[in-house]
Amino acid sequence: MRRIVARIAVLTFALAFGGCSVWNDFFGNEEEASIKLEPKALKRIDAEIELEKLWDRNLGKDTDGREARLVPALVGSRVFAVSVDGNAYALDAADGREIWRVNVGEQTGGRWFRFRSVNHVVSGGVGAGADLIFVGLTDGSVVALSQNDGSLSWQGQMTSEVLAPPQVGGDKVIVQTIDGSIAALDVLDGEQQWSYTTSVPALTLRGTTTPLVRSGFVVSGFANGRIAVLDLQNGIPRLDTKIAVAKGKSDLERLVDVDGQLVVDGSTLIAASYQGNIAAYDLQEGVPRWVKELSSTAGLASGFGNVYAVEDNGHVKAFDTQNANEVWSSDALEYREVSTPFTSGSFVLMGDFEGYLHVLAQSDGRFVGRRRVDRKGIQATAAVDGSRLYIIGNSGRLNAFEIR
Repeated sequence: MRRIVARIAVLTFALAFGGCSVWNDFFGNEEEASIKLEPKALKRIDAEIELEKLWDRNLGKDTDGREARLVPALVGSRVFAVSVDGNAYALDAADGREIWRVNVGEQTGGRWFRFRSVNHVVSGGVGAGADLIFVGLTDGSVVALSQNDGSLSWQGQMTSEVLAPPQVGGDKVIVQTIDGSIAALDVLDGEQQWSYTTSVPALTLRGTTTPLVRSGFVVSGFANGRIAVLDLQNGIPRLDTKIAVAKGKSDLERLVDVDGQLVVDGSTLIAASYQGNIAAYDLQEGVPRWVKELSSTAGLASGFGNVYAVEDNGHVKAFDTQNANEVWSSDALEYREVSTPFTSGSFVLMGDFEGYLHVLAQSDGRFVGRRRVDRKGIQATAAVDGSRLYIIGNSGRLNAFEIR
């Protein structure tokens, strides 16, 4: 029997001041709520596709059981990736050949050496745009490196830890921090252009949504159960609303974080919360289209007119994006700590705690393929280029696959 552990960070007012205190507060105040739940055994499937391995590369240290959902970035024929201990790479996407490699700590003047007793210094990455890549650190720093040779372009300081890849929109880099803030930095020099802040509950899950930049807006979710649509140019909210209302008497019962991946499908924004709902909003009018009860921290993916949600119990569900009708559901991955889903072609894919990558048909949810990628597990989503997938497992190894 495997013990499923939900790690909850008790956030104090020190979060508002950022810096090293965020790291210490989290690991010094971590509470583990352990529930003995039996992961469902995998059943044999009749494979219809093959996940062919193209290449792999060891990036650096493993995650050592911590939350580190590092996602590679694709730009042209290159894939950019970073390890938790600060090794940043530019690799040829076709064969994994190293183009350049730098250590972010060395690039930033050795600031990271004060973290030498902690193996994990990179907490958010990689974002890419404007000929740069962007990496977020545990001390709240954001580092911009040249895509050409990995040299340092600039380094900015946020209010607290950066857990999601910074996102580029025009001349701005959008960065979300664990203390409930989003800031827009100038892509050329890292100077802050605007910021938007929400309140953070006393108790929250460790993690943040990755902001989305769409059609002149920034879309994101927060630990207080709210989602916001902000003007990219000035940060003024077009929409700021709750998708979940805290219930119960204890702080644990009242957790309603929006931590998982959001989806923008045309003019529809869809988000899901922990112990709350999955909800769709009209981006133009700012009004809700539909709401259904659901609890998820993994987040969402979309395709074929569906939105795909992984519930906290590992059940995978497909809903019609227009009316929330359930298209299909699968409990085959129950309690397997399923990662954020992503789509490629006619398939929806997700990893699990044993490092298996599962491939389901978007049409009906049947399992069409499976491959073990990383024996230490998969908790990050992949970068996708057509039928090619680039995914970093918990061991710190970047794997490239093609669906055939």
